[in-house]
Amino acid sequence: MLAGIIFFYAGNAQDTTDCYFDQQLALTNKKNAAYEGKMVNTSKGWEVFVFYPGKQLLIHGYFKDKRLSEREGAYNIFFENGKPSLNTFFKNNMLEGQLLKWHNNGQVSDSGTMKQNLKTGLWKTWYASGQAESEGWFADGVPDSVWNWYHENGKPATIELYRKNKLTDLTCFDTSGNKTGSNCRIDGAPCPENALSFDQFIRDNLLYPEKAARKRIEGDVSFEFIITKEGKLTRINFTNVANELLQEEVVRLLKSVPQWDPAVSHNRKVDYLYSYTVPFYLGGGGNFDE
Repeated sequence: MLAGIIFFYAGNAQDTTDCYFDQQLALTNKKNAAYEGKMVNTSKGWEVFVFYPGKQLLIHGYFKDKRLSEREGAYNIFFENGKPSLNTFFKNNMLEGQLLKWHNNGQVSDSGTMKQNLKTGLWKTWYASGQAESEGWFADGVPDSVWNWYHENGKPATIELYRKNKLTDLTCFDTSGNKTGSNCRIDGAPCPENALSFDQFIRDNLLYPEKAARKRIEGDVSFEFIITKEGKLTRINFTNVANELLQEEVVRLLKSVPQWDPAVSHNRKVDYLYSYTVPFYLGGGGNFDE
């Protein structure tokens, strides 16, 4: 792939412009860049290549304008290992036509059709192993008709019937494929074991660091973390710039939980990426009062 791109540049050097992208893949200047890229002026608009820091291809897509505000045409995203991540098409900056997604091992994860940014028709998903995960129908972006979900071992997890985006019938199965009735969870975020909710757990247990309070250090702390389907914390990542003392309190609190009730999706325990923001403000501006 890279050799073909270099050859393409050589034949179009006079129409090629260096460009730079931030962490959100928005155009920026070289000083603030997280990724480098190339823009090629064509008769139909701008062909864009974005690269990982190691020079592997990250994105190849087409845009109407030089500001790259309107996508138009084929759009492909790649994993750092070179395998495809997403293959789709844009018309007037809206997803249109077939959409394919892959796991990073090369196995297809999602397959379906988009119409003006909305899912439509038959959609299927697969586990990274290649085992079917789900199949069902969308109408105007919402589930419609029959949906079948499967456990990782291939046994049915649920059969769900939707009418106008409302679940009207549900059949549940255990991991052995035995029917268990119609009373099972379709979705649910992870929660510390024995807590009413994660929000309540934060309110009851988060402390304002004494040193930060003395120095009147305030601010929001945004973070994300993964709770595995086994109910274990595996990663904490801060997603905004915040004071280290406040971040340390978030880490302390998360690591104080010995066991989590895992997330549930269609009667299956699943890994879950949780995003959250804690406001550290003195005097009633957040979770704390002086």
